[in-house]
Formats: sequence, C-alpha cells, structure tokens
Amino acid sequence: MQTWIMRVACVGLFVVVAPQHSAQAEGIFSYGGPDAGTPEYYEFHANSPVGSRQTLHKGKLWPPRPRPVGPHQPFCHKYHAATFWPWQYVCQDRTVVTATGLAQVENGWCTATTLYDFHFDRETGELNTSGRRQLHWILTHVPQEYQQVYVSSSLEPRISEARTLSVRNELSQLAIPHDVPVSSRLAAPLKRAAGVVEAIDRATIDNTPAPVITYQGIQGGGGGGGN
Repeated sequence: MQTWIMRVACVGLFVVVAPQHSAQAEGIFSYGGPDAGTPEYYEFHANSPVGSRQTLHKGKLWPPRPRPVGPHQPFCHKYHAATFWPWQYVCQDRTVVTATGLAQVENGWCTATTLYDFHFDRETGELNTSGRRQLHWILTHVPQEYQQVYVSSSLEPRISEARTLSVRNELSQLAIPHDVPVSSRLAAPLKRAAGVVEAIDRATIDNTPAPVITYQGIQGGGGGGGN
C-alpha cells in the first residue's frame, strides 16, 4: 500500500495534498508494474510494441485486424519510435540473421567432420584408408573451434564401439597439441558414390549439344587509296 502524508498549506482556501512514495510502493498508474515516471517504469516498457492497441468494445474488436494489446507506449517512447524507426527492429533482424548463419556454419562443420560408414571396415569397424585421410584432414584443415570428430553410429552397438575406439587409437598415435573430442551421432552421408558421380559427368559430356552459333572469321574491309 502507499502511504500518504497530509501537508496542509493555509494559502487562502486551497489545500495541498502531496503523496510520499515509498521504495516498495506500487503506484496507482503502474498497471501492476513499476511506478509511472520512474526509471524502472520506462525500462519496463522499453520493448513494448509501437502503434495502436486492439481493444474490445461492445462485443467487437477495434480495430478488427491483428494489433498488440496492453497499455499504450509512453509519449517519449512514441517520439523515439517515430524518430528512429525502424532501428530497434533492424537490430533484432540482424541478431536473427546472425544466429541463423552461425547455426548453419556449425551444422556444416558437423557434417564435414563426421566419419561415415564408408570410412570404416564393415566387419571390424576399423578405420580404412579413406577414414584416416578424412581424420587427418579434420586435424589439419578444420579450425580448432570446430575440431570435433563425429562417428556415424551403426545399428550394431559392437560396431559403433569399435569405430569410436579405432578413432581414439588413431588420435593417440598422432602428435596433437590439444585434445580432440570424439562423439557418435546418427547420420547418413550427404554424398553420392564415386561411380554415380562419374556416370553423371560422362553423361553430361556425351550429351552436350553441338554449338548452334558457328564461328566465322572477320574479313578485312576494302582498303583506301594508296600513295
């Protein structure tokens, strides 16, 4: 509750009543939030949306189109939105785009640092030549903040454990100045077999149509009068 202190000033027939706000008092214009006019009040409404508010009047929504609800913006915030529009939303859009780009970068490096089924022997789960080359590429070309080896899990737990153990043994034999974490994930390769790629390339070359525009040499024009 808010305490009131009566201060009576005998000036003619006027009586002046001034309220005294306590530190934890709730103002009558606070709408359940901080007291109006305080720094906390303006900070509380700093992110309120701009524009008119939708209200319910006589069973109808005014205006009928979607609009925010709640208290209106303070006048100083309306002036700020009208003067610097749409600066705050530009910052939010930049944040969303940056976060989306970072997520795509992390997903791309996760795909590039994953050892798939064709990097291991099907029977023993040991790294084959292709897997060792891919592992060496991860250690030499991938930035350190993204150097994490992912091992594609198999349907058989025994094969999955053998794959992880083979990668750890290969890392222990290499002189690495920092530890590289190894973890398993369910993933399928986003690639095609070499035979399929070669067949597509050969078909592209064989089915390339002949040039339609024929090349003709530029003929020299008639010479001028000589000496």
